[in-house]
Amino acid sequence: MSKMSRYFSLYEIALLSLLGAMVFVLTRLFEIPLHVPGSSGIYWVIPVIIGVRVIRKPGAGIYIGLISGILASFFGNDPLHLFDLFKYLALGGAIDLTALLFGYQFTNPLVGFIAGVAGNLAKMVVNYGVQFFFGVQTNLILIGIGVASVTHLIFGGIGGVLASLVLRRLLRAGVIEADEST
Repeated sequence: MSKMSRYFSLYEIALLSLLGAMVFVLTRLFEIPLHVPGSSGIYWVIPVIIGVRVIRKPGAGIYIGLISGILASFFGNDPLHLFDLFKYLALGGAIDLTALLFGYQFTNPLVGFIAGVAGNLAKMVVNYGVQFFFGVQTNLILIGIGVASVTHLIFGGIGGVLASLVLRRLLRAGVIEADEST
């Protein structure tokens, strides 16, 4: 019998699970009443970007999104919280795709900005898709997307830049390993 190799090691699964839980905890802990769409993206994209960079395997962001989406589906306070799983999977998938496109170079603030924007906008698109599915009037969705896309872009980008700065500090301190290929 051959031993099956696992894609993620136990250490990686534990780290990704903790970061997924951190995304959920941050969204619950920092409920800042700004009433600006996408403002939460400034802090919850940070654990996803850090986790994807530390593990450096395709699917790491999706796994983080799965864990945070399951937690948000069970314990969330959004009226459609059962569909939060799809929003967080889209977020993780968008950051995974950004990582693949830019070679996991999240220590570059521009790449961090792009990843934060991609994750926050993907979550927004799925959120509006769920609302459309449940019959919210199309003109209300279009008005909401116009304003929300700009704020999601700004806050997601700021969160991505913050994540790149945190990653730089973690690399300098020797907490995480530098990429040997660069």
